[in-house]
Amino acid sequence: MSSVSVSISADLQDKIRKIAQKSGRTFDDCVALALREYVDNYENFYNSDIYAVDKLERSFFLSVGE
Repeated sequence: MSSVSVSISADLQDKIRKIAQKSGRTFDDCVALALREYVDNYENFYNSDIYAVDKLERSFFLSVGE
């Protein structure tokens, strides 16, 4: 595993610390889980048929405007 440094607001840091405390996880575990879920959701969306249709619609409308 590698380390990453990010800057977050004090408010977000407080929220993550509260979640970590309530869930019995460490702060680092909660941040890693949140990032993993974000990446998974991003990949799922951009690999889905919805994205392909959306991309096709954008290219259609861009070509109509030319």
